[in-house]
This record gives sequence, C-alpha cells and structure tokens, in this order.
Amino acid sequence: MTKVSFYILAEESLEARARFAVKFVRQSFRKGLDVHCHVASASEAEVFDQLLWDDDESFIPHEVDQDDSPKAPVGIGWQNPTDRHGVLVNLGGELPPWFSHFDHLVEIVVQEPKVLDTTRNTWKQLKFDGYPITQHDLRK
Repeated sequence: MTKVSFYILAEESLEARARFAVKFVRQSFRKGLDVHCHVASASEAEVFDQLLWDDDESFIPHEVDQDDSPKAPVGIGWQNPTDRHGVLVNLGGELPPWFSHFDHLVEIVVQEPKVLDTTRNTWKQLKFDGYPITQHDLRK
C-alpha cells in the first residue's frame, strides 16, 4: 500500500511550495530514490524543470517525462509515468487516479485557499480509503 506524507508549510505562496518541493526532491535523489513530480500541465513542467536546473545546492539529474522509459532518476510530468514507482510528489492539484502504483505519495500544503481545499479533499479521500498518512507540520 502506498505510504502517504503531508508536509504542511506556514507560507502561503506557490513559490514556497515549489522551493520546498525542490529541497524534498534533492534529498530523495541523494537517498537514491526514483522520483516523479506531478504537475498540471506542460507549462508547469517547464517551470519546475527550470527550478531544478537553478538549484544552488547541487545538480539534480532530471527530465520532463515523455512516453518513453525514464532515463533520469527524477521525472517531471502531467501524465501517468508508468515506468516510475518510487516517490510521487503531487504538485498538480487533485490526486491523480494512478497514484497508488507509487511506493510513497507526497503532498505539500501551503496556506493558499485553492491548495488547502484540494489537499483537504485528498486527505479525506485517502483517510476514507485506509491509506496510512503521516503529517509533518512545519508551521511551528
């Protein structure tokens, strides 16, 4: 069963969410994990791709996932990456229906109304379906 983690940030901006996602991806890559960053569209994939390129701490080998098999340990995309199964970082809004083929789902919550609404609905759905959820409240 997919492990689920919610990281709750004090910040309100989507930029803060993206910065935290880059940090999380960097740490996951360093642990040798396969990561897919789910975004809502091709344009969002381009933006997140650039954020990973701009990371000051280290190079994170990544690619925008296409229909072929992944070649980099970190992928970015808006469709089901059937050849990835490690960590799914959901930045694309609603919970993708194919999330359960991943070992670990990560939701990053910021105090922005649309993100709060979407992630609350995701929490309720996952709790109802019996997924084990870990909450990391970073607002303290």
